[in-house]
This record gives sequence, structure tokens and C-alpha cells, in this order.
Amino acid sequence: MNSTPATLGDESAVSPYGTAWTRWIRPIGLSLLLVFLDALGVYAFMIGIFLVAVYLPRSLLAKKYAACRKERLIRFAVYLVAVTVVLGLIPINRRVAEDRAERIIAAVEDYKAANGKYPDRLDQIAPQFMAEIPTKARVAFTDTGFRYFAGSQESHTLMYVAMPPFGRKIYNFETRSWGFID
Repeated sequence: MNSTPATLGDESAVSPYGTAWTRWIRPIGLSLLLVFLDALGVYAFMIGIFLVAVYLPRSLLAKKYAACRKERLIRFAVYLVAVTVVLGLIPINRRVAEDRAERIIAAVEDYKAANGKYPDRLDQIAPQFMAEIPTKARVAFTDTGFRYFAGSQESHTLMYVAMPPFGRKIYNFETRSWGFID
């Protein structure tokens, strides 16, 4: 078997990672999974530490990887881009959720001003006070969306998961304040 390093466009070359096109399925596939499924960034953070502390030094310094150093560095870059995207999306997702929550709160307050009481269900504010209720709080596959609770005349709350699996952020309409459940 030929152990010469393969380049991206060389279909005949063999690499320790597979044939010319299959060797890129794993890093790109895992990167996409990371971007779409790691809303918290926990896995991305751990992978980022591993990349910088272990993978990069081994790729640069280990003699056993000298033949495929360029390919390992490209793979490192692919994973690092995914980690950066995930960690960069965290503040964006937080801001998106806060903006959507504020729009829902304003619509619920408008409903109360028009009807003298808070709605029993969140769908009562649409379409008159809000064109449509957002189905998700954040831009993520793991998002559960907003939950509205009307327990009694003195208890109306809006909740969403800010940091899964816990970190449920809750707004109390009577006190007009935010808090966390856990």
C-alpha cells in the first residue's frame, strides 16, 4: 500500500485516513454535528482544548505523522472552525432568545391592557398582539421553546431554557422580573 500523503484533489493517493474523498467525511460530518447539536458549547470547548493541547502539537512534532502533517493540519483547521462557530453562536443564541422573550412579554402586556387580565394561554395573543408566537426560543435543534403558565390570577409566567438541560429562565408578569429556576 502506498503511504504517500494525499492531497485534497488527488483521487489516486492513499492516506492513513482513507481514500481521497472519504477521509474528509469524518471531520466535516463531525464538525456539522457539533455545530447543530452542541447548543451549550460544552463539547466544543472540550474538543477545542484537545485540539490545541494534544492534536496540534502531535501533528507538528511527532515524526510518525510527518508524512501526513499537511492533511492533519487541514483537519485541525476544519475542527477548529467548527469549535469557533459553536462558541460564537452562544451569545447570538442568548440574544435571539432574549429578544423573542421581550416581544412576547410586550404582546402579553398589550393583551392585558386591552382585556384587563393576562391571557390564559400564549396562543391568545396571536395574531392581534403578535403576528406569530416563536416556536423556539433560540436558534438550535435542542431548543424547547417558550412555556407560558397561568396558574391563578396572581401567577403568570413565561419560561424558556437558556442553558440546557437546566438554566431555565423565567419571567414573572406580576413582579415584572426575571429569575432562574435552576
